[in-house]
Amino acid sequence: MEVIFLLALWTLSEAIGQILFKRGVDALDAGEAHFGRATLGLALRSPAIIGGVLVHVVEFGIWLEILGRLPLSVAFPLESISYVTVLVATRVFLREAIPPRRWAGVGLICAGIVVLGVSS
Repeated sequence: MEVIFLLALWTLSEAIGQILFKRGVDALDAGEAHFGRATLGLALRSPAIIGGVLVHVVEFGIWLEILGRLPLSVAFPLESISYVTVLVATRVFLREAIPPRRWAGVGLICAGIVVLGVSS
């Protein structure tokens, strides 16, 4: 049960980090946002991007704990739960339109997770 809590926490951290990254990038001045040092310099001054990095640092610690409790062959495929979480968070917090084909893809991912869970 503790591993399930860690996986849920990891997945939530992934979604929060990605939403913060997206908000931070969207807030960058479009004229300045290009690849290279300028983008990195702007990112390092963005509170949302810095927050996303900090969330990912915590997420990394959670992931190491998960790896200490599960075989990699089980833990890594379970990581795909984050696709679902990030898609839902994107819809809720960023108000992005999610086309039916993308929802179908998420359904296939969920089916794969169920198959993995039953086989473990």
